[in-house]
Amino acid sequence: LFSGFQSNLALNNDTDIWENFRKGDKSALSAIYFLHFHSMFQYGIRFKDDPEFIKDCIQEVFFKLIKAGNNLGTTTNIRFYLFKALKNTIYSEISKSRKTEEVNIDQLKFEALFSLEEEISENINATAKEKALELALKSLSAKQREIIYLRYECGMDYTQICEIVHLKNDSARKLVYRTIKTLREIIEYHLKIPVLFFLRFSPKYVL
Repeated sequence: LFSGFQSNLALNNDTDIWENFRKGDKSALSAIYFLHFHSMFQYGIRFKDDPEFIKDCIQEVFFKLIKAGNNLGTTTNIRFYLFKALKNTIYSEISKSRKTEEVNIDQLKFEALFSLEEEISENINATAKEKALELALKSLSAKQREIIYLRYECGMDYTQICEIVHLKNDSARKLVYRTIKTLREIIEYHLKIPVLFFLRFSPKYVL
């Protein structure tokens, strides 16, 4: 779709890039695609572990954006706009494939491992404390993981997170607070290291 374009990295303000794109600037479209494709893929693949399906969904998002053109709304955070559109597209495509089964968007499960979880699971010499920590991390719900991912991996604010994960205002903040509090107690008790050090997720696939 964008093989003939070159990313114009001189465009570094989301509002300006988006406005130029709405006006039909192909270099702005190219910049959006190349700057955000990887993060969109890493987010989307955690809902359905099918690289080609997720790539198709990303392409569908951009086809719709191109078609909408100047009718698109404004945004100051392109990643938020794209993530929300991608999640809706994934939901829509999965729903189409399950014609006889009603699917709710909240049924999309965000499957993401913390880097620490992966390190422990791959370590055949993991200590009993590390194994206990791994079990504690596995107890986190898919929604908790998605919220932590959006907040700490993607830098989104709580209002944006609520829109993406379909929570009432301030619910995301409270859920993050409770989750971080639990993680802090678990991690700092077992390993005596600050919890924020471990709020990293393992990438899926290298593109």
